[in-house]
Amino acid sequence: MLSVKTNLAAWNAARHLKTNVKTQSTLTERLSSGYKINRAADDAAGLSISEKMRRQIRGLTQASANAQDGISMVQSAEGALNEIHEMLHRANELAVKAATGTLTDNDRSLIDLEIQQIKNEINNTSKYTVFNERRLFPDGGYSPMSTSGMENYEYKMTIDFANQSVSVDGLSANTMSRAGVAVSSGSALADKIANTLVPNAVNSIFQAFPSFAAAQGNTQISLALNISFIDGPGNTLALAGFRYSYGGGPAYSMYLKVDAADFNDADASGTGSRAEVLESTITHELMHTVMQYNLTDGMSGRFGEKYPTWFTEGTAQLAGGGFTTGWNNELLLYAERLTDENDDSQDGNISNYLKKFSVTGRPYGHGYLASAYIGYLANIKDGGSKDVTGSNIAHGMDLVFKDLLAGKKLNNAIYDRTGMTESQIRGLFSVGEANLTEFVRKLAYESKDGAGSIIYPSLSDGGAGTPGYAGNNFMIDPSQISYDFSLGAANVPIQVGAEAGQHIDINFYQMSAAALGLGEMNVRTTQDADDAINFVKNAIIYVSNVRSYYGAIQNRLEHTIANLDNVVENTTTAESRIRDTDMAEEMVKFSNNQILLQAGQAMLAQANRQSDIILGLLNG
Repeated sequence: MLSVKTNLAAWNAARHLKTNVKTQSTLTERLSSGYKINRAADDAAGLSISEKMRRQIRGLTQASANAQDGISMVQSAEGALNEIHEMLHRANELAVKAATGTLTDNDRSLIDLEIQQIKNEINNTSKYTVFNERRLFPDGGYSPMSTSGMENYEYKMTIDFANQSVSVDGLSANTMSRAGVAVSSGSALADKIANTLVPNAVNSIFQAFPSFAAAQGNTQISLALNISFIDGPGNTLALAGFRYSYGGGPAYSMYLKVDAADFNDADASGTGSRAEVLESTITHELMHTVMQYNLTDGMSGRFGEKYPTWFTEGTAQLAGGGFTTGWNNELLLYAERLTDENDDSQDGNISNYLKKFSVTGRPYGHGYLASAYIGYLANIKDGGSKDVTGSNIAHGMDLVFKDLLAGKKLNNAIYDRTGMTESQIRGLFSVGEANLTEFVRKLAYESKDGAGSIIYPSLSDGGAGTPGYAGNNFMIDPSQISYDFSLGAANVPIQVGAEAGQHIDINFYQMSAAALGLGEMNVRTTQDADDAINFVKNAIIYVSNVRSYYGAIQNRLEHTIANLDNVVENTTTAESRIRDTDMAEEMVKFSNNQILLQAGQAMLAQANRQSDIILGLLNG
């Protein structure tokens, strides 16, 4: 049909030309950008897969760089240990020289001058060897002696929130030696901790603070208990920690490590001060882990507010006892002078004691008192009695925990339950406020024959207090009862994967002269020189063991890098097939489409001339 109203042939040619122009534009974009997918519409599924692969590729590439940084750090540490080895060999040479009887004591004193300088330089090397401003041999690191044979017990345990109980899943024990004394695989210390102290502490914590158990329902969580050498006598007593990851959903686990160098089988079976400290330490650390599991955000600060140290340590002391480890010995002295809890004859001394330290500066002592006072005030505001008892304080503190579990900020929870802000409560200590003084007096009096733990039936239960000199008598340093959120200062996690939790832990070791057993070494007499030979011999072994460990870690990281690079290469190849332009294929399409464009333009021109033909008919 011939028509002048509608030129169907022209419309058809124009439509095809428009399609070819659009196709040509897409092909030009692909050829100029090098990408087959430039927007989601190009390939929705392919884009999603490609972006997922890109995340993995970039993550693994960075992980490979992280592993290389880990190697550099390990090499820095190993290089420093090489110098320490050289110094130890020189010290051994001098000790052997001083041990001979042909020298006088004056000669030995001159040799000892170099020995002492070697010790000083070992200390300097330990203190000033850093990598990216991180000390490689920190004071809080593992002892080098831990690399040699000592007892090591591993328990796998499960905490059941619903039944408020702990079960021991299994035991793997090694028969080794500690301080030259053989320890059987049936260690009384390990058995007491696993089968008595841990279950009793967890059960008592749940009974005192039912909000924790109620919040978790039927949840069960694993607890790894390790009794082994950490850093030698008198240092870290125990380490508690909590790990979580989100690969494939949240995964949580707790661990508790007890230093076998600080406690022995006699402590487990006895009733003396060390047994009391053992029980207090275990309970303190388990309170940390229970709070960490229930109040992860506040304890870690991963998403904002982190609870202050005085609160986390003070509440842990509420469970473990604030009078067992010596932080409030001065209060016990005053409590011993009282005839009853209402005797206010020592209030002046108690008030001065409260003013002497700040809550934030003394979390194990004043932090405990502040936490106890918060629980006491919360119980009263809830309608409870004003009696200073463990159950009353525990009830009030459980109300605070309940608010924290509901998502309240710490300061808001304290204010809502006590009518005072956190800073106001801390301020009471700075002035030795009368009501606070009265409370502390009653708390100290009721606790003077016990631990001052609020999770037991009475404040006087548990380990007896340790009155004595009103100073640091039997005081445990904060580093001796320590808590960490992940791995602690003695470990460095090297992220070697694109997913959370994919890391290799590198241990840090102490390398001071004292840590190597050389603290008191001298060669001023033949006997001292003989002893020095053995000291240096052992120190060389310790350093050799640590160097071997770092060498093994370096080899492991190199294998890790090789594997990461292989995965990156092959994943990149797969991603390229999805995302990148196949230039040869696209050029074929481009050339073909150019011909279609030219043909389309020609046909559109011909179609537009049809009107002239019709006009010719009309003019004819």
